[in-house]
Amino acid sequence: MVDHLSFIGLLLFPLLWLAGYIFGKRKRLASNEEVLAHHYFQGVNFLLNEQPDQAIDTFIRSVDVTPYTLETHLALGNLMRQRGEVERAIRIHQNLLSRPNLNSCQSGQARLELGRDFLKAGLFDRAERLFLELVEDESGDFRQASLQHLIQIYRGEQEWEKAIRAAGMMAKKRFARATDELAIEQAQFCCELAEQSIKRKDGLQARRHLQSALKYNRNSARANMLWGRMEMYAGNNMEALKRFAMIPQQQPGYLPEILPLVRQCYEQLDDIPGLLVQLQFWLKAYPGASLLQMVVEVMVKQCGKQPAISFLMDYLREHLSIRGLQTLLGVSEDSGTEVAKEQLHLLQQLLNSLLARRLQYRCDMCGFSGAQLHWLCPQCLRWETVRPVRGIDGE
Repeated sequence: MVDHLSFIGLLLFPLLWLAGYIFGKRKRLASNEEVLAHHYFQGVNFLLNEQPDQAIDTFIRSVDVTPYTLETHLALGNLMRQRGEVERAIRIHQNLLSRPNLNSCQSGQARLELGRDFLKAGLFDRAERLFLELVEDESGDFRQASLQHLIQIYRGEQEWEKAIRAAGMMAKKRFARATDELAIEQAQFCCELAEQSIKRKDGLQARRHLQSALKYNRNSARANMLWGRMEMYAGNNMEALKRFAMIPQQQPGYLPEILPLVRQCYEQLDDIPGLLVQLQFWLKAYPGASLLQMVVEVMVKQCGKQPAISFLMDYLREHLSIRGLQTLLGVSEDSGTEVAKEQLHLLQQLLNSLLARRLQYRCDMCGFSGAQLHWLCPQCLRWETVRPVRGIDGE
């Protein structure tokens, strides 16, 4: 009987110990959760009361980094960065990386955010090192984001060859086929290199860069604009005109930018009738105020003032614009009585004043406006989005 009871006791003891351990662990977990909740809400309270340093100290000292609290640390760091408090964001993300219990994915996320902190702080060399490490990371989880940030760094530092390589790595990730936006970026980087070669008077290298630009983006108006200008300065006016003629077919919005160059080529070839034919052809296909103004100026020299005025009146009946009216007043100013001349002159001064205040270029993406063409929008940092303003008071 005693042996039987001893046997039952031997069986029950491990079960009772296990039950006691589980119960105790639950109590400990509950206690830990209570402590975690207390510190969490204490940190939130510091944030709400505009005490970010105390909030950061609370999270760093008291809130363990676990899969459940990692997002809280990252969110706090990102909040600091967005508020411009970059030093605090760096502190949070560096604290994360000092924890030994992070897995590779969590460590990669923390390194990515720390790289973004350095980028925001202007510490480009530190940011570059982190992003390069993530690019080489075998998991590849943060490769695309890191490459995009590297392109941003190289663009700001004007390290165009590095930018092209980084963009090329992104293209390979996408089954060796670049997106339209990426192709535009790569072509623009090549154009920047071509501009540098032109300044060094290295025409051969400049042409190589422009060929590369057109391989990346066959519709690169800037590449043909640069190429045409190079040919024109070298005295190859016919070749220059071939390059300029491609631009309206590629990106008609940039046609006003090449009009003075086209005119100069035809004048050097002593072919004003050919210039008028070309301009009238473009005007029919791509109506615009700058093009109209040049057509009228050439017609006045080639055909006389009255045919030019008649042509302009007919055109404005279908394509009314303030700049077109300004052109008409300029041509008609010497006509009529002295009183009429004075009235026309005053009206033209009024239009000149109105148009002088009007910014000529606008970004299609963010609405940035300016008085000159920017291939890279200074505000949203996108390529080829700034174009001449169109409408009744524009092109």
